[in-house]
Amino acid sequence: MRRFDCPSCGHEVFFANTACLSCGTALVYAPGRGFLPSTDGDGFCANREAIGCNWAGESPDGLCLSCQHTLIVPDLTVAGNAERWARLEAAKRPVIRALHHLRLPLTDAQGQPAPVFELKGDPLASDAPKVMTGHDNGTITLNIAEADDAERAAIRQSLGEPYRTLTGHFRHEVAHHYWQVLTGGEPARLDALRAVFGDERQDYAAALEAHYRDGPPPDWSQHFISAYASSHPWEDFAETWAHVMHLLDGLETARAFRLVPGDLPLDLADLAALPMARLAEAWAALSVALNAVNQAMGHETFYPFVLTPPVVAKMEAVRQMIQRA
Repeated sequence: MRRFDCPSCGHEVFFANTACLSCGTALVYAPGRGFLPSTDGDGFCANREAIGCNWAGESPDGLCLSCQHTLIVPDLTVAGNAERWARLEAAKRPVIRALHHLRLPLTDAQGQPAPVFELKGDPLASDAPKVMTGHDNGTITLNIAEADDAERAAIRQSLGEPYRTLTGHFRHEVAHHYWQVLTGGEPARLDALRAVFGDERQDYAAALEAHYRDGPPPDWSQHFISAYASSHPWEDFAETWAHVMHLLDGLETARAFRLVPGDLPLDLADLAALPMARLAEAWAALSVALNAVNQAMGHETFYPFVLTPPVVAKMEAVRQMIQRA
């Protein structure tokens, strides 16, 4: 994330701000242009009042670039769902910003927003099937229970995950969409991915069942960014894509605050043009330092992952895929 200044007084403002804390100017964020002043409320996203969206309305119905991608919102008659929706959208906005700055396609062949998100809560009936987070042909479903910190922590613990965040969910799920979009079903592009991640045509349901029954292979940490990545080539790709996005967004933020070497570019797209080996080197140095700072403060580890050479090679394949797009 870049650093931003108030367009009225020059005071620093942050990505989630709806107003400058120094001069009180109402702010509206426009992807690619930064923050713009809006003293009379013109240009606000239609969801500003409901969920605190601070982006500029762009669509005919007044929705911003990010909110246009949400197809279904939670049932707002259920207590707490408005807050859950707001937290989910706050986690989605930096993901959409990154996709926009990396010039990845955000519309389908008909010019409609893609991917789209369905943010659903579990049915009230105890015997009804629960909402499963996942991707299906450009539609990403997220269970809004993930917006509750305690619920998300419980799921993380039950699955033995070292890291589980809302933004990470969005980054992982959009990867499944871009596997489809950026390969376009073309054999040469699919073969290139299969050479790195394996053949995705193996039975997905059976692979996941085996993963949850038997666990990952003993040496998974040498070849995969996470244990879950070892379950199936699609999940390996999605987990790897998510970590490429973690690195790019994290390094952009660190560069803006001068926490990494000054020879790294400031812009997200320019960072993505660098070889992954260079990005991983800078990220490793940063994450080791921030892991130590977090531990000194009594917090959980900042980045509990190891970037082995095979993992960096997979991340490089994803980076090149993004660059070609």
